[in-house]
Amino acid sequence: MSLLSIRDLTVSFRGPRGWTPVIDRVSFDVEAGSVVGLVGESGSGKTVTALSALGLTRTQGARVNGQVLFDGEDLTAMSEKELSTRRGRSIGMIFQQAIRTLDPAFTVGEQIAEAVRRHEGLSRSAAWARAVEMLDRVHIPRAAERAKEYPHTFSGGMCQRAMIAMALACSPRLVFADEPTTALDVTVQSRILALLREIQRETGVAIVFISHDLGVIAELAQRVVVMYAGQVVERATVEDLFLRPRHPYTAGLLGSIPAVGRGRRLVSIPGVVPPPGGMPVGCRFHPRCAHEQAGLCDATAPELELGDAARCLRTGELDLRGITLDPVGGVR
Repeated sequence: MSLLSIRDLTVSFRGPRGWTPVIDRVSFDVEAGSVVGLVGESGSGKTVTALSALGLTRTQGARVNGQVLFDGEDLTAMSEKELSTRRGRSIGMIFQQAIRTLDPAFTVGEQIAEAVRRHEGLSRSAAWARAVEMLDRVHIPRAAERAKEYPHTFSGGMCQRAMIAMALACSPRLVFADEPTTALDVTVQSRILALLREIQRETGVAIVFISHDLGVIAELAQRVVVMYAGQVVERATVEDLFLRPRHPYTAGLLGSIPAVGRGRRLVSIPGVVPPPGGMPVGCRFHPRCAHEQAGLCDATAPELELGDAARCLRTGELDLRGITLDPVGGVR
């Protein structure tokens, strides 16, 4: 049994014209100790999928259907009290732009210690010691001193490290990392990814890594789930997806990855992700697809099987171009 099994997750929000689906029957699995990349452009539904899996869209009035099985228990059927005991303790969340997530009114150490006290019932002194230990664990220099400082004194990279420390403070079995390297420069981004790889190897925590950048996913994940317009359009191992993409959208994302020194022309995907409530008939990607077949792709909505599969009516006949993975991760 997978550690996390999301089955037919559908999320809708009420608007002026009634309920509008934002996430449509999303399904994927996360094995214990693995890293799964959840990839797609902005507006594809990655973050809403993660937040809904954790019950964090309930306060926004979302209507959630389907199952989110964590260790065999359905999170969607739990009360808010039951969910809150699992968030932080069994399941962690690393938000993007940590400087906006950390509370400016409390020191970094206080915020980590409070999470530990709430979920593990430790004393104030023991929780503070854990907070300092975690800051040191994520390689923040002078951790005992920096724990007493407020978030505004931390750089963007340090804030992201502090957020990682908070997410891992109670030794969760699963962590959602939502674009944790967004807005960081390339050097800091590389350090954060190296830190996540190190922690994942040492602790065995499973990670769902959310990103719009397949180049980043190549460095960290073993499996990839590609989302487009609220749907999963492809699931595969990293190796299979990069070398042999089966969905034109995936091939488009791969074609947009820079590869220094290889002389490969970058390819852009025309158009934009359709908004909720404005989905085209048939395949949702067909207005942007170079392989669209009139009368087929614009008339019939493709389905997606469980396991490694692609949501494309022409999968069996297309020869899509992939790219080569370096032995140590990354692309070339």
